[in-house]
Amino acid sequence: MFRLIQHFIKETLISFYFEKDSYKVQKRVVKHGNILSQEEFSFNEDELKNFINSCYIENTQTYVSTIIDTFNQGCVDSCTHSKYKALGINLDNIKILCLKDYSIFIGLYELNNFQKEMKKFKVDYIFSPYLMIDMNKKQTPNSLYMFYSDSFMIIVIYEDGYKPKYSNIYQFKLEEENEIEEEDSIDDEIGEIDDIDDLVEDIDEIESLDDTLEDSLDDSIEESLEDMDDLESENIQEDITDVKNEIESIEFIKNSIKDYYENYSDNFLENAYLFYHDKISNKFVESIENEIILDITDEKLDILSIINDLALKEINV
Repeated sequence: MFRLIQHFIKETLISFYFEKDSYKVQKRVVKHGNILSQEEFSFNEDELKNFINSCYIENTQTYVSTIIDTFNQGCVDSCTHSKYKALGINLDNIKILCLKDYSIFIGLYELNNFQKEMKKFKVDYIFSPYLMIDMNKKQTPNSLYMFYSDSFMIIVIYEDGYKPKYSNIYQFKLEEENEIEEEDSIDDEIGEIDDIDDLVEDIDEIESLDDTLEDSLDDSIEESLEDMDDLESENIQEDITDVKNEIESIEFIKNSIKDYYENYSDNFLENAYLFYHDKISNKFVESIENEIILDITDEKLDILSIINDLALKEINV
């Protein structure tokens, strides 16, 4: 009977994740699994809260989902407690999600804190980013999977094409970015002062303008200069952060592969896949290929769509 009723019900799926300084959001309306509409937004915290509330008012069948990218999580090629104990993982400190062929675990402390934080958004489902790789894995043996985002990187190695033998996650260091921002802001302020001094000299030479027009022009040009300075500073900051994250990622990949060979398996890797959600440079891909001595197949993944796909599976269970 429920399945019959569900056939006629519209469901609103909201997926989101935090990136840099805003929440990336997707609203999807589905009916019997078919997508009726789909929109994407960028919100601050208050805007996201208000948006979710408005969706609930519009449709009570609203489900909110996100991902958790904390460090203390991973994959194990079994669901048995004995396997976890053999790997030295304390069962008292984790929560285990048992899947068909393997399991995902996450630290209880991190999960509980994240759940408390997500209450303000009325989150129904919290997914591990490892599931994003699982949904897009290929049926190839001895394969290295890498997922690169602005805030973290994940590695999963599948030996048999359907369940992982090794996993690792790395979170990029945000505090170093803040230090760079402070240094850049000092240079920006010095440059801004020089520009304003030049601007005042130019305005003084325009004798035909009356006081009102002169004040208006002064304000307008000064605001334009400030906007240009802010934009240039932001672009420089993004470039520096991207390079830093790429360098850390390459080191992380090297160490993970070394750990895999030394402690998990002696089967050589044959395939390599690099997933990303925004953009990657050709130089970054080439640098990884030179380190791992494997050709890489790169593929862009839509995080928001994957989260909503996962939520729809949970709803229809």
